[in-house]
Amino acid sequence: MNTARLRIVVNAGPEADERERVEASRQLREMLLRQRVEQVVPAGTESAPLGSKAGDLVVAGTLVVTLVPAAIGAVVAAVQAWSERAAGRSASLALGEDSLELTGLSARQQQQLIDRFLERTAGGEGQAASDEPA
Repeated sequence: MNTARLRIVVNAGPEADERERVEASRQLREMLLRQRVEQVVPAGTESAPLGSKAGDLVVAGTLVVTLVPAAIGAVVAAVQAWSERAAGRSASLALGEDSLELTGLSARQQQQLIDRFLERTAGGEGQAASDEPA
């Protein structure tokens, strides 16, 4: 099965402390695990060298999602919903050379960016999920 790795950098807001960043990442991870994904892990833990201590290479606030390309639309929608739950939240998504920033735009502008990202990364799959206004 063809899988992809989507990297998500979580931003809990400009006033967030470390505890809030960890909690925001945990909440997003739980939301993502409800989608059709294979795995959601903190960055660094997906390929830690043999013998390294747990947590040595974890990048705070960064998640790596392993998924089939058809699930990208659902994951983007989940990240968008997560970012809308609290003021100041944002997230950067990267899949290969393509990236998407979910922050500070009008719902219409944000949806246009999401649609273009989905067209590039999933060949337009997930388009139906993105037709609803944000």
